[in-house]
Amino acid sequence: MTGRIPCINPCCKRTASAEKYSYEIICGKCFRNLPVEMRNTHRFYWRQLRKWERRITKTTDELKRERMKPICNMWSDKITRHWDEQIKATFSSEKPEGIDAFLEEMGL
Repeated sequence: MTGRIPCINPCCKRTASAEKYSYEIICGKCFRNLPVEMRNTHRFYWRQLRKWERRITKTTDELKRERMKPICNMWSDKITRHWDEQIKATFSSEKPEGIDAFLEEMGL
């Protein structure tokens, strides 16, 4: 599976292209399994981040651009923190399915 990134859910077998995405992804199926409030919060952060990135690229005034960069960085930090503390934490508690999990469950 070279050039592929697995979903962060250890029980999920889906992958994505490493060329298109960064080092971690969550597939659509696993994202839809998250609680509604968590999904909505994540989407809100993404909308804000994209909005401020568009504003920075559209403006021609250098002073405005410099004043908007900290706001964009703030939204980027929020989405990164939400990813690490909420979304990844949801899936980290699950054990991957397989022979090792089965043997542990049986007490062997």
